[in-house]
Amino acid sequence: MEGNRTQTAVYPAVIRNLNQQLTEQILENALKLGIQEFCYCAGSRNSPLVIALLNLKNQHPHIQLYSWFEERSAAFFALGCSRRLNRPVAVITTSGTACGELLPATMEAYYTGVPLLLITADRPRRFRGSGAPQSVEQVNLFGVYTPFFQDLEGDECCSLLDWNQKSPAHLNICFEDPKGKEMIEKGIPSFFDSVQDFLDKSSFPFVVVSTLKKREQEPVKQFLLSLQAPVYLEAISGLREDPELQVIRIHCTDHLLQRAKDNDYPIDGVLRLGGVPTVRFWRDLEDLAGEIPVCNINHISFSGLSWADSLVGSMEILLPNEVYRKECSKLWLQEDRKAHEVIQKSLTKHPQKEMNLFRKLSERIPKGAFVYLGNSLPIREWDCAATSEFRNYRIEANRGANGIDGQISTFLGLCEKGSHNNWCIIGDLTALYDMAAPWVLQQMKETTVHLVVVNNGGGKIFEKMYSQPEFQNNHQISFEPLARLWGLHYEKWEDIPLNIGSNGNSLFELIPC
Repeated sequence: MEGNRTQTAVYPAVIRNLNQQLTEQILENALKLGIQEFCYCAGSRNSPLVIALLNLKNQHPHIQLYSWFEERSAAFFALGCSRRLNRPVAVITTSGTACGELLPATMEAYYTGVPLLLITADRPRRFRGSGAPQSVEQVNLFGVYTPFFQDLEGDECCSLLDWNQKSPAHLNICFEDPKGKEMIEKGIPSFFDSVQDFLDKSSFPFVVVSTLKKREQEPVKQFLLSLQAPVYLEAISGLREDPELQVIRIHCTDHLLQRAKDNDYPIDGVLRLGGVPTVRFWRDLEDLAGEIPVCNINHISFSGLSWADSLVGSMEILLPNEVYRKECSKLWLQEDRKAHEVIQKSLTKHPQKEMNLFRKLSERIPKGAFVYLGNSLPIREWDCAATSEFRNYRIEANRGANGIDGQISTFLGLCEKGSHNNWCIIGDLTALYDMAAPWVLQQMKETTVHLVVVNNGGGKIFEKMYSQPEFQNNHQISFEPLARLWGLHYEKWEDIPLNIGSNGNSLFELIPC
């Protein structure tokens, strides 16, 4: 590794102050412009704004707040409000693809002279170009359609005084992580000339394997078998259930670094193969810049971290043919298997618990199926709870920018023509985002699809993160009418039947306990 830059950790109290400072400026400017209507789509990155808005409503009852779970409709609603009221209306989103959903309404506002104020939350500037989760290039995202644009971070000043209110405006707000600490400066980056260079410098490597192309799976498998280092295999790698890799597979990722260290395997290097991982451990690495070297191998250059470098190319070329290591991770692997067994036993005590339903589903979807995992909870719960039996599934997901929009449409596009064993597992809000997708089924007459909608009444991934119910988008919607609309066979499940998927195009509404 090169360089001698120091890293500056920013702790929660400081983060809250930075975020609060930006939030107060933005809302103060908006109120001075006479904005009284705010349409917001709550997420984690824009939580400082959402919470401030909810508090502001208590102080100023005349302010009107509209909560939406889906940004495209929120923007068009704000457009309509602005036209009706003849004054600016604000629409607030979190980071990632959520911002892109504002473009259609922004284009309409531009050509009709409507003063729409777009406020998009963003990750800190140091993440730009990294491909880290929820990090897309949001600077001037809307181009000519937002002649007034400001990109703000830290203690920078927001001013809307120069906005002529004759066309849309865009404020892009770079918030530090509202729920933890992030690094204000980049730490010492990791640079490696080759995988062998990384291995030569690491005595206790840990491997994380995410999205792989089909042709990459066998070379990666042979490399892992030769290396014999502990590895976390995500479902979208296509290797998670491979029988030969189970002896080196790590199942439990909570407190992973400490658990490895406690079992005489102090991880001193992380090797990532494939796309940017889903597992929370990868996000936690962001806080360890300069402490644990990371080597990224993928066919595209995104490292997924603000401070790490990538080796770009095909696995066949970049991975060494043979590497030999002493077996020094047995204790950790044994402890991990015991912990995993405890978790599996606990699931059986609660048959209708969401994790257990995912385990059963993974056991009862026919072998050889195409399984598409929607973002948010489904992809995490499958990784955590799905069977380890090799069932020859083809697993896919949309992981480029981590949005939950367009998931059903992507799934349908991935279905092989003439196949009758296609399964899509998504959350309720994800399904609501893409209700128009089954339109194309009438043009896919030789293909049969099965949609499993996990309906837990809202975005439960936020349940333990924020006390405000607005973040969960709670609802009491049934998906039976959606099935009828598109002519899909419908079943409501509170448990997973033994025999599933024999009634043509289907929508199964899964209700966890």
